[in-house]
Amino acid sequence: MTQQEAKAFVEKAFENLQARGWLAEGLKPALAAEEEIDAFEKKRGVRLSPLYRALLLSHPIGQLMTIMYHLERVSPLWMELDGAVSMEALEEQIGILQEIQDDCELPDGCFQNLIPIGDFGAGWGPMCLDLSRPEERVDPDREETWAVVWFDHEEFDWDRLYLGEDGLLHGRPAAPDLKTLLEWCLCGSLETEFEEKYGIRPTYEWYQNGAEY
Repeated sequence: MTQQEAKAFVEKAFENLQARGWLAEGLKPALAAEEEIDAFEKKRGVRLSPLYRALLLSHPIGQLMTIMYHLERVSPLWMELDGAVSMEALEEQIGILQEIQDDCELPDGCFQNLIPIGDFGAGWGPMCLDLSRPEERVDPDREETWAVVWFDHEEFDWDRLYLGEDGLLHGRPAAPDLKTLLEWCLCGSLETEFEEKYGIRPTYEWYQNGAEY
């Protein structure tokens, strides 16, 4: 995906999110600039995908409920999804994530592949992009390749549960890649499948009333 394609995709995704009623206050401006993202990449020694760069340059999102695949079935799930955040805020989120390093006696550098992008479920734990899993190598049918992962905040044995042989942390699968996650969360791409399966149309009002099914 080129940067231009990524920008167009993100813009369309936010149009869908707004049409679905999740942005009552309208679209808020981005908090980061291209040069700040460049500086972040240089400092961290990472390369961010065109799609994630486009998301950083888009709009804040916050809490929303989405229909997504979880536990091998399509179901509603609350998410805290970061859209446009300042690079200072992103650095703070990375620092908070890395605080677990001393508690779990994790090796230096094991967080370098992780970029926090929100919170999975209703506060279940941080959700991250795993940069060690390039999106072009993701196989939707093989969860061990998925590039969007999460870490259960109730787990304290990260060295045993999440530390790979490559010395990097790899969380539980959340979504195949960022594009799929945005299609689920912003575009509502699985809502028709959910309605056909359960006979319930997942409207904004239904979400707000508890999303029972």
